[in-house]
Amino acid sequence: MIIKMSLASRFVLLSFFSYSLAWAQLPAAPPNPPSDDRYKAEILLIVAHPDDDSLAAPYLAKAIYEEHKHVSVIYGTRGNAGGNAVGNEQAASLGAVREIEGRRALASMGILDVWNLNGPDTPGQDVLHSLETWGHGASLEQVVRLVRLTRPEVILTWLPLYVAGENHDDHQAAGVLATEAFDLAGDPVAFPE
Repeated sequence: MIIKMSLASRFVLLSFFSYSLAWAQLPAAPPNPPSDDRYKAEILLIVAHPDDDSLAAPYLAKAIYEEHKHVSVIYGTRGNAGGNAVGNEQAASLGAVREIEGRRALASMGILDVWNLNGPDTPGQDVLHSLETWGHGASLEQVVRLVRLTRPEVILTWLPLYVAGENHDDHQAAGVLATEAFDLAGDPVAFPE
């Protein structure tokens, strides 16, 4: 049985065959390069708002200046729902000011690697509400990837549960994400590259 093919069909078949042959002869892709040290941090601070890092400032200053540790910071939100006792900024403007001030304060200590998950600031006492508002899965993926990038020896964060005197949902959400990311960062199946 003879099959007649049009010129276009022959061209498509020949192109496909040539492409397949060329693809088969390509060398295997090189393995991923090993992690480099550009973003390596001995200490990773994961907090909810740009001024929350001030609570750890004495420890961070000692680690940076006396022990020569590299520190990185992750903010969960810009803190746009907070109060403003020193200016007129509110909402998004307040969040921008808080982040600028936080980054400047950290830079004065030599902390330049600062990331923000851009979650909405959610004042309240329901950690599940904060996690839902932040987009728990997407935020967790970001934190897992940043933990893998920085490969910290220590992660500092808020406690992920209610503690007498500390019952702010965003603080607890930062603690939950930090704890979950710590557990998942070494699992290649979780958020694969």
